[in-house]
Amino acid sequence: MIQKIKSKISMLDEHTLEVVKQSAPSILVKVLGMLIALLVSIALGRLLGAQGLGIINLTSKISSILVILALLGTPQLLIKELAIAVNDKNWQEIKSLIKSGLILNSISALLLITLFVILAPWISRYIFYNKAITVPLVIAVCAVLFQVISRVYASGIIAYKKIWQSNLVNEGLSIVVVGLLLGVWYVLGFTIDVIRVAIFYFVGRVIVTTYVVMYWSTLFKSKTKFHNKSRELIKKSFPFLMVSATAIIAANIDSVMVGWLSSVEEVAYYTVASRIALLTIFFLQVTNAALSPKLATLYKAGKVKEMNEMVQRVTSGLLVVAILPLIVFIFFGESILGLWGAEFSSGYWLLIVLSLGQLVNIGTGSAGLILVMTGFEKIQANISFIAIGINLLVNFILIGNFGALGAAIATAIALSFENISKVIYAKKKTGVMTLPFNF
Repeated sequence: MIQKIKSKISMLDEHTLEVVKQSAPSILVKVLGMLIALLVSIALGRLLGAQGLGIINLTSKISSILVILALLGTPQLLIKELAIAVNDKNWQEIKSLIKSGLILNSISALLLITLFVILAPWISRYIFYNKAITVPLVIAVCAVLFQVISRVYASGIIAYKKIWQSNLVNEGLSIVVVGLLLGVWYVLGFTIDVIRVAIFYFVGRVIVTTYVVMYWSTLFKSKTKFHNKSRELIKKSFPFLMVSATAIIAANIDSVMVGWLSSVEEVAYYTVASRIALLTIFFLQVTNAALSPKLATLYKAGKVKEMNEMVQRVTSGLLVVAILPLIVFIFFGESILGLWGAEFSSGYWLLIVLSLGQLVNIGTGSAGLILVMTGFEKIQANISFIAIGINLLVNFILIGNFGALGAAIATAIALSFENISKVIYAKKKTGVMTLPFNF
């Protein structure tokens, strides 16, 4: 069996092979991070109940949206520009881009943090009708600055093709810290409540930022002069902001709207089902991180044929992998949800609907990434913007009648529209078909 796998891998072209090699350790990091995140979520579901877990997840969703807004679209732009600069060994450009990104994004993060700390009591009382959200929301919002700094450095790490290290920054390390703090606190017999858990998440963000700053110093040691490129970043990053903002809003707005139009308990059911469904796309996330610099450099060199071969082979593998979890969820979904507590088993149909939507997401491959990395980010932004409009509208209509299930249906519809549209435009504009077949 192992020999057959090695034989298949040896038949891949050099670009696909490079992506596979870079993705393998990242997949391991991603798997471990997601497993720890699941264990932490299960523990919180049992310790805090649906209401407590709902508050933690809701404030986390809000802070995730703020992080993307504070970043102003610069991570995607930085990955693209830094990948080229690293390839050309342009050290001054690397330093200028990273430092400019840090300055620009830190300022925008501090402005958003100030605004939301002031508005937190009002948001809790008049939007979510639950005063218990106020303090956890303030804590989560204050962590935004550290997340922003980490993400800027992570862009540079990806450009250096240190993919698993970047995934450790973006996905794994923070939740490991939360899990350790939670375990120690539980063993020592201290009280575990929503506010303490929110503080654990904050500490995790601080530790991740410290790690990434130290790691970057080992990668980049040039003493070249710094030229402020903040204005240039602002001009170029707006389309990327539209892409990233619509993506993160699409990924989080459903939970926020469930909290607004329903209850924090429904948020807990929905986010648990969503977390499990998202297990099916971590391969796509990891391979996209590895594909990003390759797509930028290959397209610049005019190697469209090589891009096609690489992307289609990656998509074929992803599609096969994605079908297996869906089958498991269909037969064992209720039992899996029951790990969080008996009350969470009611989210079975949420899990199935969300998993179908993610299957379409994976099956269409990296079409959106291709548009971004080849200079058609405006098209990507427009498609994403329309998709989020559909998502918001259908969410508003369905949540009132069906609760969290309405949000799941809306998300699946929006995902399908968005990803199929991106496949069509990626083929039309770049000549690259992400699907392993033509239509």
